[in-house]
Amino acid sequence: MIYPNVLEIDLGSETSEFYEDNELFDKYLGGIGVAIELFKRNIKTGIDPLSSDNVVVFAIGPLNSYYPVASKTSAVFKSPLTGNLGESYAGGRLSTAMRFGNIGAIVVKGKAEQPSYFVHRDGETEICNAGPIRFMYPNTAGRIIRENVGYPGRRSVITIGPAGERMVPYAGATVDRFRHFGRLGLGAVLGSKNLKGLVVIGDQPISLEINTDYQKYRKVFTEIYKKTTETELMSKYHVLGTPAGILPLNVLKSLPTRNFRESTFTFAENISGEYFAEELLARRVACGGCPLGCIHLGILRERYSSESVGDIHTIVVSYDYELIYALGSNLLIKDASDVLRLIEAVEREGMDVISTGVVLGWLAEAYERNLISPEDTKGQIIRFGHVEDFLKIIPKISAANPEEELFFLASKGVDALVERYGGREYAISIAKVEPAGYSTGPYSIMGQVIGGRHSHLDNAGYSLDQKTLTNPVSSKDGLMKLMVEEEWRNVLNSFVVCLFARGVYDVDTSLKALEALKINRTADDLEQFGKEIQKKRLGYKNQEGFNLAEVRKKLPERFFEMMTAHGIIMKKSIDELFEEYEEIAKGRYNFT
Repeated sequence: MIYPNVLEIDLGSETSEFYEDNELFDKYLGGIGVAIELFKRNIKTGIDPLSSDNVVVFAIGPLNSYYPVASKTSAVFKSPLTGNLGESYAGGRLSTAMRFGNIGAIVVKGKAEQPSYFVHRDGETEICNAGPIRFMYPNTAGRIIRENVGYPGRRSVITIGPAGERMVPYAGATVDRFRHFGRLGLGAVLGSKNLKGLVVIGDQPISLEINTDYQKYRKVFTEIYKKTTETELMSKYHVLGTPAGILPLNVLKSLPTRNFRESTFTFAENISGEYFAEELLARRVACGGCPLGCIHLGILRERYSSESVGDIHTIVVSYDYELIYALGSNLLIKDASDVLRLIEAVEREGMDVISTGVVLGWLAEAYERNLISPEDTKGQIIRFGHVEDFLKIIPKISAANPEEELFFLASKGVDALVERYGGREYAISIAKVEPAGYSTGPYSIMGQVIGGRHSHLDNAGYSLDQKTLTNPVSSKDGLMKLMVEEEWRNVLNSFVVCLFARGVYDVDTSLKALEALKINRTADDLEQFGKEIQKKRLGYKNQEGFNLAEVRKKLPERFFEMMTAHGIIMKKSIDELFEEYEEIAKGRYNFT
């Protein structure tokens, strides 16, 4: 097994241990497989997610840095947003730094006495004082840390923003400027540990001759590289990126608009992938080990003073489909530059863009309906389509100030707002998670309900909705497709490859890639492995009190009012899917 080493850091005692665990990596490969197992070994039942008892595990897989687009890192923790499984993925250079640092997994325990960041290099970990960079924006703090530690090109820097330090439960963590552990509150967990950031420096050589069957490896690498760069399997991600979906989803009546009240946006062309590429694209960049370049950076020109017409600075902001939906169509923002302004404002604070956009959508609708008043907002107007309103609110949410009750509750997510003010019928959340941007039909909803982390990337229910427009399936067959797809994605997330490359890494290609690294598995092995990881993920959630009946009860009425690609969804059909899933899952995952 390649690099079966675990770095365990205890922030409270300022100690670290670096040890080998061949059995762990042989059985669970890496990524989510290793991460969920290490997490369960180290976490106590029922702990407060924002206590020092929470544990964060980062893990890479056997394919990272060996093959194209194997560029992600898994993170597992207890989520402060949901109270159960927190699971997130990020690109950047982290997986490469861990590979060249001889690290398979990092376990972070305890709480530092003061704001800190740690630097790991060559088996040694140093915990540094982060007091001078406290409450700085993530990229500002990252720049200062990079200047302090050196080793350009061979290190990865993760930082959190002010929202993470204030423990906003949907705060994320920024990786190497343009990538993020975005969902479910990793930033808040790191903030609760007084950990402003972490640095991994990877400057050790790796031997292809020792670690691979070299002739097989060269052949498989070339095959994967060509599939990645010379076929249609991934070309859309390079050309327009995920914003290529804006216009097609709009035509399908599947683009959430005005807090999911509508599913088409009149000004979709103004915020489309085509418009961004033609008018605002600065450049494309790639994660470490990826030849594709799917990270699209838009040009944002901001005035910083009114004293001179030349008082303008230009910055670049990464954008993708989910960010454009959450802060664009969802808020009726029709200008692409304004969407970039909102993305940059949210990411400065270090909050997850999807959750923030959905929270802002609820606030705008609640204000429109007079559910919240100018007294609640301290005089702040909140209107759909008015970018300046939202730009003023974003820092208030990040501040998480209990004296401003509305914005303090907004910092906890839409469920917290509903508990105080009502308005659940248009509070768009699934199992306490603000959802991704797809009004495609019933499987998008169910996919996020039953997914281990309630993400559209768990099982791609939105994709199944589109496929079943022309090829309908029974409810049982549809749910089985979601479950089998999620189990296979557990395998890919253990490798850890970018899920954009799921068409490249089919079963046969994956087996050949493993074999060339001297890891022998069969198709049946991988199938059973994906199912076992799913049992572990869902088992932990159930242990922490996850209740499917409660999720069903709290689905917003808006889901049964909005138009989708499949028309209006009937509540009865979702109820039937819930009942069908419970029956299948009991047998498939041995739930009692």
